[in-house]
Amino acid sequence: MKTKFNVQKAGVHIVSCIGFMLLPLIASPRSSVFDMLNMGAPETRDLFNSALLIVFFYLNFYFFIPRFYLRKQFVQWALIIICSFAVVFFMPSLFIPDFGSHPDFRTFHGMHPPHHLHENSIFKSFILEETLTKFLVLLVLSLLLRTSEQWKKSQEEKRKAELSYLKLQINPHFLFNTLNGIYSLALDESKNTPDAIVKLSELMRYVISDISKDFVPLQNEIEHLINYIDLQKLRLGDTVEINFDVICKAETLYIAPLLFISFIENAFKYGINTASTSLIYIKLHVVEDKMEFEVRNKIGSFTGFQIQNGTGLENVKRRLELTYPDNYELEINNNQQDFIVKLNINL
Repeated sequence: MKTKFNVQKAGVHIVSCIGFMLLPLIASPRSSVFDMLNMGAPETRDLFNSALLIVFFYLNFYFFIPRFYLRKQFVQWALIIICSFAVVFFMPSLFIPDFGSHPDFRTFHGMHPPHHLHENSIFKSFILEETLTKFLVLLVLSLLLRTSEQWKKSQEEKRKAELSYLKLQINPHFLFNTLNGIYSLALDESKNTPDAIVKLSELMRYVISDISKDFVPLQNEIEHLINYIDLQKLRLGDTVEINFDVICKAETLYIAPLLFISFIENAFKYGINTASTSLIYIKLHVVEDKMEFEVRNKIGSFTGFQIQNGTGLENVKRRLELTYPDNYELEINNNQQDFIVKLNINL
């Protein structure tokens, strides 16, 4: 995808440059395209001038602005801009005869002034205004594009930094809760303790290897959830009934890692009632690029207020806003008896 985007971007630049250079020829008073191919001094000079303006645009965009303007070296940048304009305006005159002396100029414009110097002066004034206008337009355009690009990069870096911070919050939180479960098994001298440790190692391998990635294969995330649920089954035994409904009809989709684990952790942490068998329902349906995720559980030992304002849930909400802006719907219902989370994402 990245390569395709770069090719398209390069194509836009090439077409824009060719169009910019051909514009003076198209606007030329010659009667046909074939006449334009037989360029005189005015057309040649316009073509040379346009080429220099294009060179200035890219030098300013890629070098002058980052090197001087963005580093607040405004005086140096202004001097470079002034020198650049002088080069753009005067260099064509060093290689091409003056426009006013060319016979085509008088023929095309029907002008036969008695004083050649007066004609030449008027035409040079016109060329100066035209060149200055083009120069200022390209100067402002390159400045706007560069500063806009810089702002977007800055926002993207902030977004990535915040996502990394949020992921790091998930990692110790997840590890702490899981270790507590295994510790309980060890205290009871449960025969499931070795299996639980193996499951934990698989979970941590996934967390460590994918915590830095923006997206992971959806199938990997599903396997991670299965390992976590299996670990909870080993810890809780017959005290909990878990219904994990998975339908995935898309093999090549990617998703942000560790996006569902906080919702499922909450279900096991707050939805277990030691007085009776607890039911936890987990649904993950993916068809094409549409994903539906749902978790349902009865509220156990903690109040709904504590659940809804948990750090883990707020963390996930922020990650959803950063990763899937305007492409997700999150609904959390708490009626003091049931806690229901519904999450829909356009992947």
